[in-house]
Amino acid sequence: MPTDDATAPQSPLHRLLVIRHAKSDYPFGVVDHDRPLNARGRRDAPFIGSWIARTVPYPAGRPPLVLVSSARRAQLTWELARNGLGDQWRGCEERTEPRIYEAGLRTLLDLIGELQEVVGTAAVVGHNPTLRDLVAMTCPPNPLQLEATAKFPTSSVAVLTTDLPWAEATAAPMGFGVEAFTVPRA
Repeated sequence: MPTDDATAPQSPLHRLLVIRHAKSDYPFGVVDHDRPLNARGRRDAPFIGSWIARTVPYPAGRPPLVLVSSARRAQLTWELARNGLGDQWRGCEERTEPRIYEAGLRTLLDLIGELQEVVGTAAVVGHNPTLRDLVAMTCPPNPLQLEATAKFPTSSVAVLTTDLPWAEATAAPMGFGVEAFTVPRA
């Protein structure tokens, strides 16, 4: 039976993946920005990619944009996660975004609000507490939002959606909703 367009489920205008870096190491004499992943982080990071590949629909015709903190642990997390994504995500655009490292919530919202409207799916690979604050301050409470904001541990992924343009979603109270949340672990 044909589906009436008015009742057909609509895809969100935008999808935002909020990814916290995997578990990092604390080697003596290494500054925070340059800390690598520890053994658990190197094991967990590929599972981030495989979870995304299974869970998040790849946007047809509009490759995702991935903004990665300049911190070594975030860069390594994305490198390993990308390996778990499979071929369909190989076409995504990746950018190192130094403003994510040590960003407060306002800076992160500004970065997201600056995204071009042609970007349907974006990912931010960064750090706490800002990522947890992003989910807490831009998404209305529901079981997934509450789980994500209770603790946003390393390797966490929250998938946020909005029917608003990027700039409006980041300026509006509760402009996003949590579609999925997980902590992939090896």
